[in-house]
Amino acid sequence: MKHPLHHMDFIFQTAIGTYPLAAQCEMLVETGYQGLTMSAWSKDLKSIPLIKPKWGLDVGAVYLIYREGLESFVTNIFETIEGCTTIELALHSGDEVTDLDRRTLERLLPICERRGLEIALYPHARYGMQTTSQAVALCEEFKHSRLNIVFNGYHWYANQEKALEQRLDAVWPWLKQVNIAGSRRSPLGWGGLATIEPLDEGEMDNFVLMGSLERRGFDGRVGVLGWESMGGDVYGNLRRSMNAFRSMEQRLAAHPEWAVLTELPY
Repeated sequence: MKHPLHHMDFIFQTAIGTYPLAAQCEMLVETGYQGLTMSAWSKDLKSIPLIKPKWGLDVGAVYLIYREGLESFVTNIFETIEGCTTIELALHSGDEVTDLDRRTLERLLPICERRGLEIALYPHARYGMQTTSQAVALCEEFKHSRLNIVFNGYHWYANQEKALEQRLDAVWPWLKQVNIAGSRRSPLGWGGLATIEPLDEGEMDNFVLMGSLERRGFDGRVGVLGWESMGGDVYGNLRRSMNAFRSMEQRLAAHPEWAVLTELPY
């Protein structure tokens, strides 16, 4: 199956500046992407409704972080966002999920009902909600149709949650979309945990992850992470990830059994 492939706009926020929105969209179109995820701190959020008509790209989600003190900022995003119906929400009000996080969801979910939005909980390494287990627990607690989960292969890998098949089974009832990245565990990576790299780099086996998702019938969009630490040429990194992803899809279509692994022999 050929999935819509999006890229997070972090890749355009480099160590020396941010690419203009027009350049971002033109690069994504030229390299074959179907859309992007925008960060909530982007200065271009008001331009979201213009992106599809002008460049043919979907804005699949806006990525947003909640921390204590950001209540007004977070609520304003939910109240004003136009042209995008999914908010990927990372929760970080403490060292674990706290009552502040729960009260935030209690406040935001009625806004979602009123404005036709969805929350996709975003487990994030070194944040309060950092594991898929914590995200699943919140979905079970709230039992709300507009509360879902992003399975982020990078953060699953960086956190060393392991048990891929079991974690995907647990997340499946609420799975909204999937984010992936090339990665290797390293103290030089984000948070001292793992690097964020193009999909043709690193030690994370995204082919196996995609195979596990295909076996479950996942047919949603896939987002690719990017970060200024990747270095190099942004356009080149976009193209490398696109080529690697479509190659994985072709191999899975021809040989789905290749993505079923046995236990390590050591």
